[in-house]
Amino acid sequence: MNKFLLWCRVFPFLGYSFLFVTPSVFAIDYDVNGTNVSLYGYAKLDVMYDSGDIKTGNSSGMGDSVNFSKIAVDGQPSTSGHSNLHANESRLGIRTTTPTEKGDLITNIEGDFFFGNLRMRQAYGSWNGITAGQTWSNFHTFISTTPTLDFTGPAGRDAFLRQAQLRYSVGDFHVAIEDPSGAMSGNSFDGGYDAVTGGRSIAGTDVDRKDGLPDITLRYESLAGALRWASAAMIREVAFDDGAAKDSEIGWGAFVAANYALTPNTTLRGQITGGEGIGAYMKVNPAPSAYRAGNELETIFAWGGTIGISHDIGPGAFNVSYSFVNADWDNAERDGVSLVNTGSSSEFISAYDEERELVHINYQWSPGHNITYGIELAHAARHTVDGRSGSVDRLQGSIIYRF
Repeated sequence: MNKFLLWCRVFPFLGYSFLFVTPSVFAIDYDVNGTNVSLYGYAKLDVMYDSGDIKTGNSSGMGDSVNFSKIAVDGQPSTSGHSNLHANESRLGIRTTTPTEKGDLITNIEGDFFFGNLRMRQAYGSWNGITAGQTWSNFHTFISTTPTLDFTGPAGRDAFLRQAQLRYSVGDFHVAIEDPSGAMSGNSFDGGYDAVTGGRSIAGTDVDRKDGLPDITLRYESLAGALRWASAAMIREVAFDDGAAKDSEIGWGAFVAANYALTPNTTLRGQITGGEGIGAYMKVNPAPSAYRAGNELETIFAWGGTIGISHDIGPGAFNVSYSFVNADWDNAERDGVSLVNTGSSSEFISAYDEERELVHINYQWSPGHNITYGIELAHAARHTVDGRSGSVDRLQGSIIYRF
């Protein structure tokens, strides 16, 4: 690990002091036959410049947000100095509130343009403690979120998943069943690199995955004076069935998160997350939930954390955060899974990541009502299972106009 990242890991615990601002929520409200309808959203422009180890072939650097797969490591061809401008994070939503005899019926439909086209972020209803539809996973909290301009945000915490679910809430306690495919995107079960083709083994891809049962999540949030905290747990079945062979394992995950108001203007935040087979429930986890070795499925343990501090200053807030996520590939290596891809002449091509790290430093301020400006420096680094490293520094400016 280089000295900069080591310093960033230790320094927060020595008394880092930074700042935080909570963005206001604005909306256009009107009444329709007793139902309050709120139209809300914003237009956001992001301007970015990347310097560092960018894999060749990526003309816009890391892309619209921090993307570790586009960072080159030692032995891979790289370029540096890439710019990118986009407005894809712009958002549009509609929220309704209808009074009933047993409390308000709330609905929310929201979308953004992050992949170039309008995509559904949320579509749910909530009444009498029952939430149904697609919204933030129950294995999620905003309590530990240090604000960033980067859409990826801090690593090593819950993954900000939005997926279909049925949730019941009573007081500060929430329990839900959730779509098992939502947190299983990408190479859910991996078989490592294929020695013949050099690509990832078809034996371990999504083709063979079986979603037999919904994921179960539980969460509790509370506060005590200046302390707000949350804890959550997740249990899931991970399974494959290719018609000739099948296997399944139990996966789980848990996190503890908190924020503490050190002063009226300064807030400290942190979260620790981990689990066996946690997969995409953890932000930028380099490992899938499991790997397939022959006809057996084995879950992968991963863990991570984030710490940040925010401090109000002038018309806005200064925010600093450090985060990391680490995957344990020891069992996969023991089982002979090929984690390093080499060519016919044994030259290095690529390898799986063992650890990923992120540092965000930004200042966000409001020059006027419904307006937010921000400037941010982000440092992203990846470390592979065979000891190679690569990193990219990103300078980002953002302008947000809300309604």
